[in-house]
Amino acid sequence: MIKKISIRWFICFALAAFYTIILGALLYFNLFKYVFDVNLQNQIINTVSNNARTLINGLVTKDYLTIPELEIITSWPVQDPRIKNVVYFNGNGSIRWHRNDKLVQKSFSEYDRGGYLETYAASDAMLSRSPKVVMKHDGAMYEIAIPLKLAKDDQVVGVISLDVSREQVQSEIKSAMFKYLLGSVAIMFLMGFVLYIFVIKPVVAPIVALTNSIDNISTKSFQFDFSQREDEIGDLSKSIENFLTKVKTELEEQEELSKNRKHYEQEWWAEVLAATIPKGSRALVVDENNNVMHTNFELPLKKEGPIHLLDIFGVTQQEVVRIVGQAMENPGKIFRATTQSNGREFGIKTLQLTSKGGIIRTLIILEPLASKK
Repeated sequence: MIKKISIRWFICFALAAFYTIILGALLYFNLFKYVFDVNLQNQIINTVSNNARTLINGLVTKDYLTIPELEIITSWPVQDPRIKNVVYFNGNGSIRWHRNDKLVQKSFSEYDRGGYLETYAASDAMLSRSPKVVMKHDGAMYEIAIPLKLAKDDQVVGVISLDVSREQVQSEIKSAMFKYLLGSVAIMFLMGFVLYIFVIKPVVAPIVALTNSIDNISTKSFQFDFSQREDEIGDLSKSIENFLTKVKTELEEQEELSKNRKHYEQEWWAEVLAATIPKGSRALVVDENNNVMHTNFELPLKKEGPIHLLDIFGVTQQEVVRIVGQAMENPGKIFRATTQSNGREFGIKTLQLTSKGGIIRTLIILEPLASKK
């Protein structure tokens, strides 16, 4: 039984744990993705914001790229390997700096027609006056466009567009998910082990003991040996013990009734025959084996054990045996005949009574006939 319950418990716990881990994995994956991506975007935006004053100053004062601007823009990919490309736009949409010198001073529309524009993050940032982030290359990279605005009138004087790799983010997500799954499995294992110990000791072991106690119950004594417990299993054992007590009491009553049934039936037949059989007539009641159960006269024959019908009438009175046999073959019908005993002539009536409970009794009545003159 321990093995059966343990296997079922393990399957149920494993399915619940697997469902919980998968559900948690989906939740945490999206959470990690959001947190790490937002962190990456904020880091890039802060990098640009920290140098925004120098860039805005160059945009406002010069129509061409200044040395401080160039130093800042070219230093970003060196300082942060996640930044793979930088495109610097003027406020009018023309390219102020590009690593491809041929594209410098190209307008936004020319840049787009040349097939160099992969997203519209830069134009959206310029129009909305807020940073825009667009994922590209099947999630391998972000294009982050940050507008450069004048503090006094919020006018956009330029846009920095950076291609930022998500490789580090993806690596961090994988590492976090691996740690989550490893931690989840460890926690589930520990929880399962602890719960298993707590289930086996207070539940399964008492159930096994209760089962063994029930298997060892004898139908003779109905003795139920099980240590009392103050829990649900203890309540169950008390109910079983009360039930066995009731069964034992009823069986004892039935046994006592069965022992006294013959006596009770004899008393019943004595009352019936006394009320129905005319004075002077003799009556016998025999069971299904033709053993005499009751008579309304004293039998001259004395013997130990049951007295058979043939012990009374013998083989000489074949007429009695014949109509008794007829009555046994035809329950519920009365058969009549005559016979002689001790020089007197008797009329014989036989009737077999059969109950639905399988009790068979045959009534034999001997009525003395008037002697013929």
